[in-house]
Amino acid sequence: MVVVLVGLALAAFLPGVGGYFLSDDWVLLDWTRASTPGDVAAFFDPNTFWFYRPLLKVYYWAGQSVFGLRAAPFHIVSLLLHGLNGYLLYRLAAPHAGWRAGLAAALVFMLVPYHAETVSWIAATGDLVAVTCTLGSLLALRRYLADGGARWAALGGGLFAVGLFTRETTIMLPALALLAMLTMFPMRGRLSARWLGPVAVAYGLALGAYLLVLGVGRQDGSGVERGGLSFRALNVDSVLLGVFDYVHGLVPGGQAVAGLPLDTLRVVVWVEAALVVVLAVALWRARMRTALLGLGWLLVTPLVFVFLSPPAPRYFYMPSVGYGILVGALLGAALAIGLAPGRERAYRAARWATALAALALVAWQVGGLLERENAWRAAGQASGGVWNDTRTAVPEPEDYAAFFYVDLPGAMGVVPAFGNGVQQAVQRLYDNRTITAERTTCADLLARPEMPRYSYIFRFKGDGVSPMEREDCIR
Repeated sequence: MVVVLVGLALAAFLPGVGGYFLSDDWVLLDWTRASTPGDVAAFFDPNTFWFYRPLLKVYYWAGQSVFGLRAAPFHIVSLLLHGLNGYLLYRLAAPHAGWRAGLAAALVFMLVPYHAETVSWIAATGDLVAVTCTLGSLLALRRYLADGGARWAALGGGLFAVGLFTRETTIMLPALALLAMLTMFPMRGRLSARWLGPVAVAYGLALGAYLLVLGVGRQDGSGVERGGLSFRALNVDSVLLGVFDYVHGLVPGGQAVAGLPLDTLRVVVWVEAALVVVLAVALWRARMRTALLGLGWLLVTPLVFVFLSPPAPRYFYMPSVGYGILVGALLGAALAIGLAPGRERAYRAARWATALAALALVAWQVGGLLERENAWRAAGQASGGVWNDTRTAVPEPEDYAAFFYVDLPGAMGVVPAFGNGVQQAVQRLYDNRTITAERTTCADLLARPEMPRYSYIFRFKGDGVSPMEREDCIR
């Protein structure tokens, strides 16, 4: 049943599967073009440009090597990874909070509206893999703590390494593992060096190798920064504001709080922090350790983003795991309320109210998710139209030709459709690095003193482009 419901949840993401490559997708495809084993090995050089995500580069290289410029296989992989994450989350929560809680956690997590970007944007695949490795590593850790066996500790460390070399936000895993051990995982009273030693070694080797490559491998000394872990100095107020930006984005009604004036928010977040402490104490006293893990996860994981940049939709993916665990555990506890003699009617009413609240939450999430997915579908189809029309109008451009796209939007609603990667897209379409391409306007075209010898001008028309002449801008 769990697999079926997880599969049904994935149906909400199907509109984005038919979309073509967008924006940063083209940049990544261009950067990961390789024709020799040496080119692929160079992905692991920490002195290369971009964040240090060599395994993600290998994925983009392998994908385009096998599937060419077909986007559908990439989308399917993202869809499967999201479904796997939902299932792993169920496996993490259900043994401790019950199958109802595990299922609710998986569905609430999977249907967060922000995940339209993470699942439908191929450039965000690393965020999916980071959560896969994090959840898989925690499951291996639980198995080790329960049954022993160094192979489970080694598996947890291996997944940690894969996650780090794919997406640097996996660096939060040790903190999450400690949080899990303090709240939810069975420890059998053996918090000793004998039991934790293999875990510390496995995690330490993975983290040490990653930081060594970044810190020592970078010749200019900026390895950690190039890994994506360039921290900004923030005061306590700013940190709280950053963390609660993610809470507000996930909790129904939170956007209303997020819209308050900044000076008001600086006070409100302290009140919210106090309420969180009260909630944490209540969960601990009620022995709701799974819910406590979810609360801690929700508050801890945003820290790796807070010190980097303001929230982006894909950044909600990791914190939303904690949100799913917290909500799922609370719903599961409410649905599992027993029936006391003489109070059957009241208890049944409470359980029905909880079930209806859960359905209302899922319906609200699905509505927002479908709205965003439709936006990604429209942008993906427009992208396919633009590049198909380009190839149709210009089958074989001359070397050093210049392509100009008039009124091509950087974004279409919430989707970064053409903000980056226009030149890389045209160069990949024709497999010709001498070609240049850019977004422009009629005013910029008319301001040019002269045009390149081989120029092709297109005007964006919503679902594609049509050829035009420079003189058409005057008419």
